[in-house]
Amino acid sequence: MSKKSFLVICGLALGMSVNAQYLRTSYFMEGTSSRLQLNPGLQPTRGYFNFPVIGSFNVGASSNVLGVEDIKDILDSGDNLFENDKLYDRLKDENHLNVNLNTDILSFGWYKGKGFWSFNVGLRLDVDASIEKDMFKYLRQVNSFEGVNTISDLQKLNGGFQNTDLNVRSWMEIGLGYSRPVTDKLTVGGRVKALLGVGKGQMKVNNFNLSIDYNQEFANLSQDQIYEGIANGKYNANDRLGTVKYTADAQVSTTVKGGGLKYNQDGTISGFDFKAEDAGVAGLGFGIDLGASYKVLDNLTVSAAVLDLGYINWKGSETTMATINATKTENITAGNYQEIADKYSSTDFLNMDRFNLKEDGQSHDSEKKKLASTIVLAGEYAMLNNALSFGAMYTSRFVQPKTMNELTLSATLRPKNWFNVAFSYSPIMAAGKSMGVALKLGPVFLGTDYMFFGKNSQTVNGFVGISFPMGKKKASID
Repeated sequence: MSKKSFLVICGLALGMSVNAQYLRTSYFMEGTSSRLQLNPGLQPTRGYFNFPVIGSFNVGASSNVLGVEDIKDILDSGDNLFENDKLYDRLKDENHLNVNLNTDILSFGWYKGKGFWSFNVGLRLDVDASIEKDMFKYLRQVNSFEGVNTISDLQKLNGGFQNTDLNVRSWMEIGLGYSRPVTDKLTVGGRVKALLGVGKGQMKVNNFNLSIDYNQEFANLSQDQIYEGIANGKYNANDRLGTVKYTADAQVSTTVKGGGLKYNQDGTISGFDFKAEDAGVAGLGFGIDLGASYKVLDNLTVSAAVLDLGYINWKGSETTMATINATKTENITAGNYQEIADKYSSTDFLNMDRFNLKEDGQSHDSEKKKLASTIVLAGEYAMLNNALSFGAMYTSRFVQPKTMNELTLSATLRPKNWFNVAFSYSPIMAAGKSMGVALKLGPVFLGTDYMFFGKNSQTVNGFVGISFPMGKKKASID
């Protein structure tokens, strides 16, 4: 992956909002099925069948750093990306990002009496990362390296960074939900989910430091001069031109059935291999969502939910890993002169050669990972015979490295089941620079919690859905 590709991906991820894993603007739209993702205790106006794959597609991400204008700067920078001082100055000492994708491959729901059943087969993807500014500082320094004229030039590569962590997880969920009025005021619901791990990967750098020193005798000699000296017998090919001392504490791991890290004969990483015919389940888990709504008055309703309580147990037998935790010193000679320059002058963070990682051939234990749970609290006031409502909702999602909180204020017009429109304002994640809108028109549903209208909004997300009515309408409560 090139330096530009890596930072464009980071920039896109750093510029959006993760707390939009589900579309909050849809929460009070009674004609949509998407609001059930936020609270299984809610009931739609009638049953539904979502169009496969794109019937409920949601993507979002979050960061404390870059915005839309920054992404444009990255794309316009070309090969001068690391020379862009404006971008670099916007970075914080610690930069966090979260990205997620959520889509239902198959989902539908139906009424059976007063109870509502729902079923879904979904695909989830989560990406979490923590990157310190020192990493970008070091890569900027390396980017200024213009090659080796003399052995002393290699000292321009000295430096390092630490505390960088990148995690990717993907899994499928098979969910069965049920909700039912307990009284004429209280409705409760839940959803149980079987979780099938597709794969996960991690790259973690606790510490990396490079120190190159040179032998004063060869300090001002060019590579050609050294080779010429070897040819005429003045120097020996094994003469020590200098030393490379590196300290590294890092690991890379993958857990995926049918693939994993590939290694060279010396145990270093050569790439990643995946065979589709061998694909399968890399982990098993269980999750549960719980929700309820309570009608305080005829036109005042409060609700709450807890989502994604559960875990996935990733199989150790499907795990490949490469690690290093050492300080080593290597002599620089005429034979490895250029190789060392090439290895450490790469500005690609994902260049594994820099860290000298080696295969960890030991058997690995299974790893249990908790899901990123979410708490939802909401209240709604309806008027005009329930055709118009005003609501407020608070969400808190417990992701790493930092919990994401949001408050959403919304106004929803819902005169018909086939026509709902909502407007929302979520001030925390977007720093007050954005608004949300959602529209249900017949089977088509479009929405966003963050519509860009600021100069450099850090928050963008989107939802697309196609849903068809199915079965009975909601029964009245006697």
